[in-house]
This record gives sequence, structure tokens and C-alpha cells, in this order.
Amino acid sequence: MTSQPSPLTKEEARAAAYRGLHEAKAARFPFPIEGRIPNFKGAEKAAQILRTLPVYQRAQLIKVNPDAPQRPIRAMALADGKSILVPAPRLRAGFWLVTPQDVPPGEEHKAASLSHIHRYGREIDLDALKALVTSDPGIGLIVAGSVAVSRRGARAGKGEGYADMEYALLRELGLNETPVVTTVHPAQIVHDFAVDSHDLSVDIIVTPHEAIETHTPYPKPSGIDWNLLTSEDLAAMPVLARWRERRWESLTTPDIVAPGLRILFVGINPGKKSAAVGHNFAGPGNHFWRLLYDAGLTPVKYRPDEEGKLLEHGLGITNVVSRASRSEADLSWKELSEGGRALREKVAALRPRIVALLGKNVYRAYANLRPSSPVAWGVQPRPVVPGSIDFVAPNPSARSTLSYGQRLELFRSLKSLSSGQDNA
Repeated sequence: MTSQPSPLTKEEARAAAYRGLHEAKAARFPFPIEGRIPNFKGAEKAAQILRTLPVYQRAQLIKVNPDAPQRPIRAMALADGKSILVPAPRLRAGFWLVTPQDVPPGEEHKAASLSHIHRYGREIDLDALKALVTSDPGIGLIVAGSVAVSRRGARAGKGEGYADMEYALLRELGLNETPVVTTVHPAQIVHDFAVDSHDLSVDIIVTPHEAIETHTPYPKPSGIDWNLLTSEDLAAMPVLARWRERRWESLTTPDIVAPGLRILFVGINPGKKSAAVGHNFAGPGNHFWRLLYDAGLTPVKYRPDEEGKLLEHGLGITNVVSRASRSEADLSWKELSEGGRALREKVAALRPRIVALLGKNVYRAYANLRPSSPVAWGVQPRPVVPGSIDFVAPNPSARSTLSYGQRLELFRSLKSLSSGQDNA
């Protein structure tokens, strides 16, 4: 019995596709083809084969990628009386909508060019995009560019994930599962390769010679995996940053944790700004990062998006409740109690030397106390989880009833306690 070859990595799949295009002498301007969705000889013939497929014929609005090999599809769709939705390259802006009424006869190929699309179409904002996605009939087909594909529907783009994120954004805006097509040269069809849960798979592969139904076993993204996006990513893609900010109530912030931390800081829950940007203590006027620096717990004043650097200093962050809210008043005591139980399990697993609970209610939830139980600032008499010291410090919010000087004094006490632990 012959064993099945191991799946390629996506990098190996891309390398095989680029190499295959060169060997077939099928690569076409723009050059070099590496690092981009490669244009190929026969892209126009592939578009004509797509034209014969029922999924294309039924669609009135087609979302098409902006790359060169799919320009014939964009022009063809406009000539066929269909509208096209084209994302701006790298999602630096939003999406361009071009309708047949916008394009004089004979200018479809020009209107399909990225250098001219702004003269024919209009850029639409998130509200208009959502209305478009949820309208009837809405988007009927998605055409994605590919570097490499497999006959099982695995797809590799340039490696930056734009097509995946565009699809995920549309799903969050209300898009139903919609057929996904790609047009490629046969040299771009490679052995099966590994895909991730956020990768966009394809249902139909169209070459200059045939259409291949993949019957793909790979599920498509149902939404954006925000954990994959950095602050730099969001800054470069404002449309995603705006969407995240609008969805803040359904989002949260990451735990910054590791076993054996010097200090694990515990907030009550993410606020609106923190959830919107995906970083802890990011609210305007929040003093957490300033307090760390002024107390000598960090050598520099870090920004919220640099929160991962805390681990280098043995510091970590978590929350009692992961659900974001505008204020602590929006949390029920039941939520806090349930969060306290989960926090006790987390502390028992991570074993930090000091648990710094930022607020008396944070400690009450952690210690399974009643909401009215008296709590003093500083070190608590008995650890909730054996092996860790519990230290109650004020909430670092600018809305705290304690002055900055009072809060800083407690953070300095925490610094002295942690230094003593280091020397023990």
C-alpha cells in the first residue's frame, strides 16, 4: 500500500505555484509575480469559462478582488449588466461599488482598472456595505484571487490574509454563505496543503480550460478572528478598525499571562475603548500604564498595544469578567461571582507570586465575599489561593475616587512587596 504524501505548507504551495508558472512560461505582467496574486496567460479565457457557469449567470452583484488576473472578470461582469464590489487594495480604504449604469458602453475594461475605478464607481461606507450585503438578492458570487489552490479547495493568497478578512467582514455584516470562485492557471493547482480556520476555501476553480468543483471539506470563516490582527494591522486597514469599534460590546481583550508571574494584575472587565481596540486599560485617561512606570514596575511607560512586553518583567493582566461594558455598574453580581470562581482556577493554574486586584469589588468577587464585605487596601491577611499573596489596589481608571498620589503610593507598595519576594 502506498502512503499518501504529506500536505504541503502554504509557503511550499506558493513556491510550487510560482515555479510552475515560470516553467510553463505562463506568467504575465506585472512582474515579478512573487509576492502578489500572479497574472497569467489565459486569464481572459478563464473569465469566459466562468461566464458559462450558473453561479455566475445567477449573480447580479459580484464581489471581485482587485488583482490583475481578475480584471477580465470585472470588465465582463459590467458588460453583462452585473454590478461589482471591489475592495481597495490591502483594505486601506473600503469597497468600491460599480454598477452597469455607471459605465458607458465600451468602457467596461477601463472601469475595471484600479487606476480608473474611482471615476466610475463610488466608495461605500460600512452602513452602505451592510445594506448591500443584506439586500435581496445581495452578493451572489465571490471571486477571490489565488497564488495556489488545491483540488480540494484549499487556497493560498499572498500571505497577508486580505481575502480571508474581506469575506469574514462580509459574514459579520450579514452575508450568507456564498459560492467562492477563483481563476488560475493550471500550474497554480498544487498538491493539497494545510489551511487554518480563518482561511477562505474555494468552491470552484476555473482555468483557461475547465471549471473544477472542489466539494471542499474546508469550512469558510464565519467572522473575523480579531486575535490575528495587531494594532498596526488595524491602523493600516481603517475599515476594520471602524467595524471593530462599532462591535465593541461583543469583543474583549486578551489575557497577558504566563506561569509563575511576579504580579498578575486583575481588572474588573474591559471598558468600551479597550474592547474596541483589543488592548487592556486603553480607555482615555486610564492611569494603569503611568502608574506602572511611576511606581518603578516597568522601565518605560508602555502603551496599551505594547501590553505583551509586560511578560518580560514578570507582569501579567487578566479580568474578573471578560464581557466589555461601559462601566462597572453594568455588571451583575452574579457575573462577578462567576468570574471570581474562574479567576481562582486561573490563579491556581498559573501560580503568580502576587495577585494584584484592582478594586475592592474585584477582590470581593475573587475571595467569594458578599458585595458589602469590608476590604482594606494592600496585602490581605489570608491568600485566597494558597501560594499567592493577594494585594488590593485601586482601580486605575481616571474616575477613581482616590487621588493619583494615593493610587501611586499603593502601587509603590506593590513594587516594594514584589521586590521583597524577588529577594526572598
